[in-house]
Amino acid sequence: MISRFKKWLGVLISTLLFAGATVAGEMPFPPIENGKVKLVVADSPYLLEQGAVFSAKDTLEIEPGVTVLMGEYAKLMFRGAVKIIGTEAAPVVFRSADSVKSWNGVHFVSANRPFEIKNLVIENAFRNTVFRSKGIFENVKFVNNYYGLWIDDVPEVFLAHCEFIRNRYALSVRAGQVMSTETVISNNVYGLYLEPGGKFDGDKGLIKDNLEADVRNEAEEMAAQGKRVNRNIWHRIETAF
Repeated sequence: MISRFKKWLGVLISTLLFAGATVAGEMPFPPIENGKVKLVVADSPYLLEQGAVFSAKDTLEIEPGVTVLMGEYAKLMFRGAVKIIGTEAAPVVFRSADSVKSWNGVHFVSANRPFEIKNLVIENAFRNTVFRSKGIFENVKFVNNYYGLWIDDVPEVFLAHCEFIRNRYALSVRAGQVMSTETVISNNVYGLYLEPGGKFDGDKGLIKDNLEADVRNEAEEMAAQGKRVNRNIWHRIETAF
């Protein structure tokens, strides 16, 4: 009887240890130390539960193939130069830890310091923004976000071979210019949304098969109706859903 109890206890402990290892399988997102964070694929996936703000002097280095799982209150904000370089075979992935919940997104607020983002997948975020910054997104996929990419008050942002799919508002531009090459925006609710001052230079034929509208130009619509543009458009959009 005692031997059987010990055997049962050993099996139970092994099961609990395995379950604990499964729950704790994600590596906590490391804090910024000495102005740097490095994410390596050997420790992937990482879990970011709160916000991480990188100052103009901080750097984030990510190896190709790294996945960062985002908690409900997670966000990444970059105030300096940013370079995230995955590969086509091993992209970097930012997505929610719980597929039924969103996270706060990636935000570029780098002023005169450019960003370079290649082979990245961003999923399930509420909003990803570029504000008063410039840079390039190349082979970046924006999937199942509320706002795939919201661009505001920027000199220019380049989109090269990007894809927007299953977002509510795929690409929104206000007071800025987007230069787009071979970027596909399809199967979203709204494709391209232009506010006053927003400009899009690219092949609009690749903006297609979106549920409500492929391209909406708010300034033109309001002018045609003889109305002034309401600058609180984003507040109205958010409270409508």
